[in-house]
Amino acid sequence: MSRIVHFGTRFRRAADRLGVVPGSARGRIVGKMIGALAEAEALPGPGDTLALLPPTGEAFVRRVPGRNLWIWYRAERDALYLAHLSSDPPVPLVE
Repeated sequence: MSRIVHFGTRFRRAADRLGVVPGSARGRIVGKMIGALAEAEALPGPGDTLALLPPTGEAFVRRVPGRNLWIWYRAERDALYLAHLSSDPPVPLVE
């Protein structure tokens, strides 16, 4: 499975602010995680967390291994929408 990746404005701004730039160590590891999300057979994955992402609603969140970085995303069968990137862990949405 391969999804088309869409980078939201909020994600791009946060990546710049957090120093996640192409060619950097952070950029490579975040890129690798985005690739894994895009290629995943099923999303959300077992370790993903559903959290509130104001003001747009809910998003799933996956931690970047070995980093204090969190990728906030929404997924459809053929698309991956990257909503946000944060250095703060999400507060899980309790249902």
